[in-house]
Formats: sequence, C-alpha cells, structure tokens
Amino acid sequence: MNIHAIDIVVPSYRLDEEILLNIINLEKPGGFNVFFYIVSDNPEVVVPASVMQLHNKGLIQLIINPVNMGAPATRNVGIKAGKSKWILFLDDDIKAEPDLLLVYAAAIKTHPDAIGFAGITQFPQPINAVTKALEINGTISSFTDALRKPLLTWSPTANVMLNRQKMHPGLFDAALVNAEDIEFLTRSSLLFNEKYIPVAGAVVHHPWWGNGSVQTRRMVSYGAGASQIARKQPVSNYTFRDFTNTSETLLLLTLLTPVAILTGTAALLVKFTVALLLAEFITNLIKTILVGKSWSLATAFHVMWAKNCYEFSFLRRSLKDGFINGFALRIDMGFNKPHPSSFRTNRWKIIKMAVLVVLLLVAVIAF
Repeated sequence: MNIHAIDIVVPSYRLDEEILLNIINLEKPGGFNVFFYIVSDNPEVVVPASVMQLHNKGLIQLIINPVNMGAPATRNVGIKAGKSKWILFLDDDIKAEPDLLLVYAAAIKTHPDAIGFAGITQFPQPINAVTKALEINGTISSFTDALRKPLLTWSPTANVMLNRQKMHPGLFDAALVNAEDIEFLTRSSLLFNEKYIPVAGAVVHHPWWGNGSVQTRRMVSYGAGASQIARKQPVSNYTFRDFTNTSETLLLLTLLTPVAILTGTAALLVKFTVALLLAEFITNLIKTILVGKSWSLATAFHVMWAKNCYEFSFLRRSLKDGFINGFALRIDMGFNKPHPSSFRTNRWKIIKMAVLVVLLLVAVIAF
C-alpha cells in the first residue's frame, strides 16, 4: 500500500463532464501519487468523449456498474478498485477549490496516522424560501461542521478523506436508503476509537439541490435512512426516547379517535389536532424569525415542511419495517456518549408546548 498516494473516488450517475474535469484537473501535491476512480451507477450512461479519452489513456479508471446498485454499493466499488492509503470521496455535483488536494496532502503530512479528514462543503447563499429554510432547520449544517467542531465522528461523503487502514471492514452498508455516510464513518470511528480531523481549508462548493426546488423526496429519504441506522449497532447505542413529535402525536390522536367518538370527546380531539398543527407552524415561524432573521411566512412553512417530512418518514419507515421501538426514538447525531438521557428539552420544544397550551385554552374557552 502506497502511504503517499490518494485514491479519489467519485460515485456518479450522470457523468457531468464539467464537474469531472474540474476534479481530474486539480493541482497534484508533490510527493503524492493521485489516482481517479469514477464509478457510474448508470449502466446506460453516455460517457463524455473527454472522460473516455482519459480512461483509455490510463489517466483515470472509469467503472460502470452493470446494474444500478445505489450510492453505498457504488462507493464500495470505488474503494475496492484502488489500493492507496488515503481515499478522498467527492460527490459528482461539487466544484472543488483548485488547492483541495494540496490542503489534504498537508493535513496528511501533519497527521500521517489519522483515521481521516473532514473537509468543507459550501452551499451558496439562500436564493428563495426553500433554501433559506434548509439553512434555518440545519439540513446543510453537517456539511460545514469542520468549521465549528475540533473533531468529528462523521462527515458527509461530499468531501471527506478516509484512511484505508482505519476503515471498518464492512464498508458502506448497501441496504441503507440513506445516511450510509453517518453509519459507516461512525462505525469506523468507534471501532478505532478515533475521530476525523477537520480541515477547514479543504473546500468544495455544492449547488442547491434542484436549483432551489422543494426537497420533499430528499427529506423523506433522510428520515427513512435515519430510521434504518437507528436500529443498527453501534448507532443504536446512541439513541434515546423523546417526547412525541407532531407526526407521532397525530398517530396517537388517530388511534384515539374511536374512543373519543364513543366517549363524546371527539370535538375536543379535533380542537387538540388543530391546535397541534397551529403550534407546529407558529413554532417554526418563531424559529424563522429568531434563527433566520426573517418574517417570511413562506420560509416558515418550508422550515416546517422539511422538518415534518423527515419526522414522518422516520416514523413511517419504522412502522413499515415492524420497528415499533422506533416510535419516539431519536439519534444523538453528535455521538457524544453512549446511551444518552431521554426526554430532552430545548427552546423549540418549550416554545411549542407553551404555544400549544395557549391555543388549547383559547379553543376550549372560545369554542
């Protein structure tokens, strides 16, 4: 194994010529061998002529999966194709700063035995209510955690470098619909009892998904993936029971409907449901004002939408898979300590509860 070599693995479906050439043409660090593995998960992809030419010259290795295998399995193909000590994962929709490899090489020289390095994936400034909401609710915060935290248990695979010698042998779990980066990097981190070193100068730029369109499918995928990893070791050791969120509370209210009808309390149940939904929106509006410094009702709606798509999907996937224990279960994504305490409070839960109580009192008194 060449300890002064880097395998750059780019899983790709579309083989965007401009994106790939930007990565392939990055300045190479002196004293390091750099190898490129472009793995297309689209057996019917049309390969750009420039990319095929680089492959034919042996300057890159292009691998096309015979069938669509999904992102986790595709990354595993890239891992197995190379032999270098260091593996840099980059997404196929980023634009890297020209000195990306130079910065990582410097980090390697400073920490030659590190488990890996977490880079920065920068999103543009918000361009509409949807993207502002994604910023407010923390959907993109993990992409820049390396700017705020001294060490990391995991980092998104859009821009992360791993030490081949300190990866869990199970690699990425191909059965996961999402969150495979959280699960694999955390599994490796806990196995070797090491954390990933942030490298603030290793920067790539990521466009807004769908040019700023509503990310319902993405949030649903995130929620489903979180449900899957919540039941897997060692992530399951970092889960805790919490107060029910809106989706879980609505499920309980639905189950109580026959009882409410029989006991003549259906009207109260309806009032509680309406108050719950209003409290959810008002809380997210307050969050939009305090965190996003915006009074936009549209932004507040999208903050609420993204949050509840994730939570509903977590619940739906858990119930679909018979994972009843997933009800009101949460993951401590910071992985600070195993078996975290249950029923945590924060200002948003407190605000929501206070708003809900006020709305219920108003509903009961006025109606």
